[in-house]
Amino acid sequence: MKICALDNLIRQNFNPVFINGLQQFWRNTKSFQCVGAPKKQNLFMLLNGCKVTYTDKNGEIFVAHSGDIVYTPMGSEYRVQLSDFQDANAHTIGINFLLYDEQGEDVLLSDRIQIFHVAQDQMLPLLFRNVLHNEIPNQFTQNRILLMEILCALDTKDLEKSMPDHITKALRYLSEHIEQNPTVAELAAICHISEVYFRKQFKAHVGVSPCEYRNALRLSRAKSYLEYGEISVQEISDMLGYSSVSHFIKEFRQRYACSPLKYRKRKRTD
Repeated sequence: MKICALDNLIRQNFNPVFINGLQQFWRNTKSFQCVGAPKKQNLFMLLNGCKVTYTDKNGEIFVAHSGDIVYTPMGSEYRVQLSDFQDANAHTIGINFLLYDEQGEDVLLSDRIQIFHVAQDQMLPLLFRNVLHNEIPNQFTQNRILLMEILCALDTKDLEKSMPDHITKALRYLSEHIEQNPTVAELAAICHISEVYFRKQFKAHVGVSPCEYRNALRLSRAKSYLEYGEISVQEISDMLGYSSVSHFIKEFRQRYACSPLKYRKRKRTD
């Protein structure tokens, strides 16, 4: 079993399996515990309208509030107390999952509980609900894509912690409008700063230009669709906002040294 932090994980090849969503209401039961019965899967849990206090087997305390997402790793043991219910509809949405690396070894994001503070994010709750209500025929394939989306979105949130507000706003806009092609001037206007200052600040904090970041984000998303989805290369190109499928193929080939179809075939063979 190995630990791979989120920012490193999404830049590597890994295999998510056993993905299922569950919604739980806590009107009557306000506590549970798994001390003595270690968790058999990783869990992401989105809190909606309640506060949750975790105490792990070593006595360390973690407190999460409504809107937060909590990660508990496979093998963890803890006690949970729920409180501060905002109304009768307070609930949690959980996603159980397992991750394996290319050698088939279990992968954890951390060996301890982690809390992601994402209360202002609108996309992550939607992704959780999509896993919960996914009833399409290739449900598992779609859930793998949704889990990848969640991991990428959480990685963006982690990146934002050390960013100035105007850079955070730009990163969020690019992630949530991945099919669009805003110019640097348009991004600067969204952030209410000058184009020259925005360009310098973005490169200083993110390490690449806005265009390079957007392209990397798109191609990372394309990889997920190719690995875990059944949609065509043309559809992926359209969904990600490329001007033409030939442009998408060219960009993909330059970054990954093979065509999208060859990449899909290779990953399916593996």
